[in-house]
Amino acid sequence: MKDKADIVVVGGGPCGSYSALVAASGGAEVLVVEEHMDVGFPSHCAGHISIHGLESLEIGVPSHIIENRIKTATFFSPSGKMLRIECEDPVTYVINRALFDRYLAELAEHAGVSYLTGVRAKSFLIDSGRVRGVSLGEERESLVEAKVVIDAEGVNAALLRKANLPYPMERIVTGVQGYSERVSGVEPESVEVYLGRRYAPGFFAWIIPRKDGSAKVGLASNRGNPKVLLERFIADHPIASRKIPKSLSSVSIHPISLGGPLRKTYSEGLIIVGDAASQVKPTTGGGVIFGLMCSRAAGETAANSVAAGDYSSRALSEYEKSWKRLLGREFMIGRATRKILSSLSDAAVDRIFQVAKGFNVENSIGSVSEVDFEERILQYCLRKPNVAIALICSLLSCLLP
Repeated sequence: MKDKADIVVVGGGPCGSYSALVAASGGAEVLVVEEHMDVGFPSHCAGHISIHGLESLEIGVPSHIIENRIKTATFFSPSGKMLRIECEDPVTYVINRALFDRYLAELAEHAGVSYLTGVRAKSFLIDSGRVRGVSLGEERESLVEAKVVIDAEGVNAALLRKANLPYPMERIVTGVQGYSERVSGVEPESVEVYLGRRYAPGFFAWIIPRKDGSAKVGLASNRGNPKVLLERFIADHPIASRKIPKSLSSVSIHPISLGGPLRKTYSEGLIIVGDAASQVKPTTGGGVIFGLMCSRAAGETAANSVAAGDYSSRALSEYEKSWKRLLGREFMIGRATRKILSSLSDAAVDRIFQVAKGFNVENSIGSVSEVDFEERILQYCLRKPNVAIALICSLLSCLLP
């Protein structure tokens, strides 16, 4: 095992592997430390990712990783009102997250990145206030020195906690997801989203179909036992319970940070990226596309730092400047939107659905092809007079008791 590298990346998920790939392409020697023996396992993500986002990152996904192509989103209000948004062409992929993670790792390895799997990063090596590597293992501790460490360990952020550095802690919801071998009454190219505090307080539930007739079924909530809520959802939701068998396989639970990015995502010798930096969409909980965009900035900054021989906080601050130029306003808008959404009563949500139906919003926004940037979506929608009026009426209806 190597005892030093230019850059050590902690975590072999998409953000870790993509950061490593970009850094290695910039000429750096990179080592990825992944605690699990197999990259991609266990998988905690729904794998519902925008096609435009992947294309903008120039990541071509092999066909065997794509489980479905989605062009319709069907939303259900707490009382069962329905809004159906259909696009002309598919706008999202349903992907096999384990295979996707492995694919990015393979790309990174082809670029010269080394992987150390089945070994846990125990703590940062810190000397004179600067991160200079990581300690590994449980019983027999070993050390790996690095000029720059990229922390892509995920939302639990154990290394950041141990080092008393900022970690995700705002607006944490708990997601739970399982697999249904078959669903009935679900359009094959339509993801279904269910709102209502009885089943998914503070967030929503989902059914994401796959081509073979199976589906990913899950929800997230900010209170209550998520497994109990999921069991309730599939057992007695008046609409969803008729579509899903009474049991799911491979049920997993995972935290999701909806509070927006950490106030500072770099330090002396350290860059924080992805879920560990809470670079997750506050509205939907999606972390892959935004995380990969930030990962590209992380890899580029780390490689430039190595080439310049400058690993200071000042040098690594270019990473934060870079991702904020791309996503700063998006996260700001997302946080504000999430705050509004989380405050809505079920009655208010039902009124919004009624307003949207009355102004024929469904047929006015079906030509949206990009679903990552909410500011652009809002700008597009406001150019539609009926959608703009519906939005104003919806906001006013939220003020009603």
